[in-house]
Amino acid sequence: MVLAALGLWTAPAASRSLEDGGERPSSSVDYSSGVSSSGVSADSKGGRHSLGLMFDLGTLDGGMLSLVYRPAPWLRLHAGGGTNGASPGVRAGAVVPLAKGWGISLEGGHFFPGDLNGLFSAFAGSDYDDSHLLDSFDYDFANLQLGWELERNDLVFFVRAGVGYVWSRLPAEEDLSRIDNLSPLVDADGSVEVFMPSLKLGFIGFL
Repeated sequence: MVLAALGLWTAPAASRSLEDGGERPSSSVDYSSGVSSSGVSADSKGGRHSLGLMFDLGTLDGGMLSLVYRPAPWLRLHAGGGTNGASPGVRAGAVVPLAKGWGISLEGGHFFPGDLNGLFSAFAGSDYDDSHLLDSFDYDFANLQLGWELERNDLVFFVRAGVGYVWSRLPAEEDLSRIDNLSPLVDADGSVEVFMPSLKLGFIGFL
């Protein structure tokens, strides 16, 4: 009975304070820090999510599935794995979103040994002759790209283009002087280094 009486006494008082021009308590959200003034994270207040999954297809990357972490609105980090159609690989990178949907990305990765003859023959056609140098070929790669992305709710679609760098080394036991029609991309010490155009498209789903 005492608690009920106190409730009846305080309710009119609260309503009178609102009628007298009082304002309801509110909390603002700072999305740049992800924390509201009341100490509640922006995620719980409907702000951007920090974790997501990304799938993309690229000329150097092949198909990749990555975990995405967004520590701040101006930075996204990702790491994952995939395949180039001949062997598995891993990749990590970062994206800095710019104004008006543009963004710049830097990535690096490695593909483990695999037979790349099938990939080359698919592009070169029936005239391609298999090379034993590609029977077990691995390589490292890096991408520097500028892209455009569209974000709606928790989905991000992106298209990027830039320059890619690939480097590898042929087995030390190979006698390169005995190989006919050796590619000019192969140095005398067996190293392979090449710059090439790099294209990519994909999407991110934030959890």
